[in-house]
Amino acid sequence: MKDPSTVTRPEIAIPWGGESPLLLEIPGDWKVADVAWPDLSNPLDDYPTALTRALDEPLGILPVDAFLKSGSTVAIIVDDPSRWTPVREALPIVIGRLLDAGLRRDDISVSFGVGRHLAVDAKTMRLRVGEAIVDAHRCYSPPVDDLSAYEDLGMTLEGVPVRVFRPVASADLRVMIGSVLPHLQAGFGGGYKLIFPGTSHRSTLGALHAKGLGGDQAARLLGSDASENPMRRAIRSAAAKLGPCLSISHLLGPPGTVLHVATGTPDAVQDHLAGEARRRFRAAEVDPGSVDVVVAGNDPWPGDPMMSFKVLLQHRAATRPGGVLVGFFWTDPREIDRSVPMPALRAIAATGRAGGWAIRQSLAAVDRVVSALHTPSEFLIRWARELVVDRTVLVYAPPLFDAIGPNLGPIRLFDDQKHLWKAAEAALPGIRHPQCRVFPQGGLTYCPVPG
Repeated sequence: MKDPSTVTRPEIAIPWGGESPLLLEIPGDWKVADVAWPDLSNPLDDYPTALTRALDEPLGILPVDAFLKSGSTVAIIVDDPSRWTPVREALPIVIGRLLDAGLRRDDISVSFGVGRHLAVDAKTMRLRVGEAIVDAHRCYSPPVDDLSAYEDLGMTLEGVPVRVFRPVASADLRVMIGSVLPHLQAGFGGGYKLIFPGTSHRSTLGALHAKGLGGDQAARLLGSDASENPMRRAIRSAAAKLGPCLSISHLLGPPGTVLHVATGTPDAVQDHLAGEARRRFRAAEVDPGSVDVVVAGNDPWPGDPMMSFKVLLQHRAATRPGGVLVGFFWTDPREIDRSVPMPALRAIAATGRAGGWAIRQSLAAVDRVVSALHTPSEFLIRWARELVVDRTVLVYAPPLFDAIGPNLGPIRLFDDQKHLWKAAEAALPGIRHPQCRVFPQGGLTYCPVPG
């Protein structure tokens, strides 16, 4: 929907990382077909009260303190700083309930669902959950490659080895605190994904991410139902090998804004919030054949440019093949290499445009090799192919440009809008008045593949 407070054609301003909104300098003769905002109406005005009420009235299960007893152990799993879930605000309330039920502080651990992201160091851990939590409880960032730190719970019927971080696997109860956002492969994030793959060994991570990648299926999983999603079905099979789990999940707006919080069995909470996410975040259908350019801001992603590329994939289906995807990525210089190490970024950048051409042309061949090896990188190759194989990708991210230069493989980086828009026009030869769609908060909105 359009926000009349920020949209006055030809001027469109988008959120820019807590700074003043960024004015898009879209050429005046372009046709802006739509400026699609998420529905952020009716946010919670008293989060502690809402969370307490949700804990009192969980979906599909009794309140957590009804079945815990003295001596029970609880593993709390929270998402890492690449999300903006209010874990720091939630933890004192949740742990207070557990202590009131008779647990000791030593009975409660906190693990970060890092998956393939960088480990959470001691400083970041304290910022994420608070000094008091770190000082009072055992807190872990699971070592994704150390097999000795994991319990082997067997194999699912889908062929997924179930290897879970030992403090999580061995607890009497697992409490997951996360959020539901559009996800390219799992339909929506959150729920059991905090454990599978969040606190799973790399072999489990790779097997899970291989689900649903056959043919062109990967492009059609965004926003899908859990019951029809291959990755979600595999995750639920793996979760069946664990003991009791409680999900505390959020539907988020920008940082500091919670639209909804629900607790209960992970499946019930996931399905409930996914339905609400579809209602609020799914963009209206427009014939993608008529759209030459999609512009997507990374708001409210918290400054990691590699994670921000998801926003372009979430809106890729809104533009035609041969069109242009333009990303506006607010970037925290401290977060540039959170997902991909800087040496790897610079190695890709050093190949220049010739390397970008080679990557684009050889993606299909690389994809076949990686698929045959069944490596955890398979899903990254698939996503890269979906993004660049038949569209031009341009990204405005000054700190990333300063760090690695104008090219990231086949993707061109910019620190100047005028140069970016000229490059977009050059990528559309013969089109006098390009038509575009703008998604100012692309970290929330999404456009599934039609059909």
